[in-house]
Amino acid sequence: MRTLLMILLGVAIVSGGCKKKNSAPPVVKKEEPVVVDDRNTAHVPGGGTVQNVRKAAKRAVTMNDLQQLGTIIFSMELETNKMPTIEEIKAALKPDGLNLLAAIDEGAIILTGTTNKRGVWAYEVDADKAGGVIVTGPTPAARRAKADEVKQLLANN
Repeated sequence: MRTLLMILLGVAIVSGGCKKKNSAPPVVKKEEPVVVDDRNTAHVPGGGTVQNVRKAAKRAVTMNDLQQLGTIIFSMELETNKMPTIEEIKAALKPDGLNLLAAIDEGAIILTGTTNKRGVWAYEVDADKAGGVIVTGPTPAARRAKADEVKQLLANN
């Protein structure tokens, strides 16, 4: 029994061996600078947790508002087979779209009044400068976009 134990111990020592340490310094990867795209990111360094939660809540409300607005514009376009004007959209919002109408009147949401079904229907204020939420056709889905993309889409409207 002792012999078997000694053989196993010897095999363990021989198989483990003496590992030679690598004398080369470890390779350090250079970190890329983090680009913050204003309202399109969740975390703002140095903003604090409460501020980040407030901004996230504001983004969620804006996304929901623009999604509702896109659905209204889409249904109006389906009924008449042409894109509604800004005045027609505001008139459709008067009965029960008080929050949306107030956001449009205050300038927080911009209606483009485009006649292009595949163009930008509406966007968050300053989305063309800092990125933000937009509604584009042919489906009424609201989505986030970077400033360069918004500028390009507005130029093609």
